[in-house]
Amino acid sequence: MKYVWAIDKGHGGIIDGQYVTAPSKMYEHSSSEVFYEGVSNRVIGDLLLDLGRKEDLVMIDICPTELDVPLPVRVKIANEYYKQYGNLVLLSLHSNAGGGSGFEVWTSVGQTRSDKFAEILGGRLVHSFPDLPFRSDTVDGDLDKESQFYILAKTKCPAVLPECLFFDNYNEYLLLEEGEFRIAYVKVLIDFMKKAELQNI
Repeated sequence: MKYVWAIDKGHGGIIDGQYVTAPSKMYEHSSSEVFYEGVSNRVIGDLLLDLGRKEDLVMIDICPTELDVPLPVRVKIANEYYKQYGNLVLLSLHSNAGGGSGFEVWTSVGQTRSDKFAEILGGRLVHSFPDLPFRSDTVDGDLDKESQFYILAKTKCPAVLPECLFFDNYNEYLLLEEGEFRIAYVKVLIDFMKKAELQNI
């Protein structure tokens, strides 16, 4: 089954030289090494949109702006698209912070179709990055973590939120800034999308 993939690039970017989500969602490792999550999400999201379309994936950029679009607006956009495309799946791109390491994949609380998508994505991340931790919560028997994050709880379509590494971890910050790693990560996302379509969840 072909899905329409709604790509949400979390937080905001840079406008007139200013990071619009400051002082949140950023981390200064040194005066010359500052990470802006919203900027990174856009770099990864734009690469995903470009490479994914070349792989014949149907994709919609639901946040094609540097603005830090409020979550209720993002959700409203996704839900409007879902009215038009009943096969819509939301992928909300983020990176983590808080002193940890590795990847996480989040869905809303409870067993939903989103869990099936998250299980595939988690499996692809574990397989493709064996040297990096995958932080799972297997209490309910699957790999995803669950939370009532607004973007997950309020969207009507299946929705998955991957956290790509911890940007306040210096070694993982370096990876996130590396073009080769970004391409590898995007290829995993594309692989996940193709596998989900083949499995016809």
